[in-house]
Amino acid sequence: MAAPLRVLIHNVMAKNKNPLNQRHKAMALAGIFQATALVQQLARTGELSRTDLDCLMGSIFVMDPQDVSEVYGGVKPLSHGIDILLEILDKNQTQRYGESIRYAVGLLNIERQLRRKSDLLALLRSRLEQLDQQRVHFDSISHSSVIARLAQLYVDTMGTLRFRIQVKGDPRHLTQEETANKVRAVFLAGVRSAILWRQLGGSRTDFFLRKRALVVSLRELKQEAMMA
Repeated sequence: MAAPLRVLIHNVMAKNKNPLNQRHKAMALAGIFQATALVQQLARTGELSRTDLDCLMGSIFVMDPQDVSEVYGGVKPLSHGIDILLEILDKNQTQRYGESIRYAVGLLNIERQLRRKSDLLALLRSRLEQLDQQRVHFDSISHSSVIARLAQLYVDTMGTLRFRIQVKGDPRHLTQEETANKVRAVFLAGVRSAILWRQLGGSRTDFFLRKRALVVSLRELKQEAMMA
């Protein structure tokens, strides 16, 4: 992360109840759940929203943001993740989104292992910087070639860790190379959001001790996204 964001994180973590910090953590958490929801959708149907995918793929390449909103291109692109988190935290729809929750826990486990591997973090950044220069030759950030390279990067980094996420779904979709690449690329984006969430002071206690504040922030973000 660039110095400006490190300063921001330091300041907002001085008081964990700071509304700005809660807003930023809510955005990062929405990024995680937008990723897991897309994987669940891909595994079941083989399809997903191009808009939601573009948001997540773009977030991978924002490595030195000045602000958390810059990672996702604003609040509106995170609408799907915000809605799902509100369904889970505010309406207790845990059974409906059971797979998404399991994937989110898995992404947080991967992030925890990854931050102890400085060599993998260095490789991840180096490869992303190379791909960032190459992707200008494609007409979309979600181009199949970009997705394939991000998927391979996930295999070469997160795939070497002891913990693996097992994806459940329709084998007819999961066995297709294009779908498998999208799943891995989306998981990579999910890890990127998990890293941001941890940097902002996110922890499992947020779901218990600060759940009300998190829900308030998510409602505010949803309202902002609807007005955008």
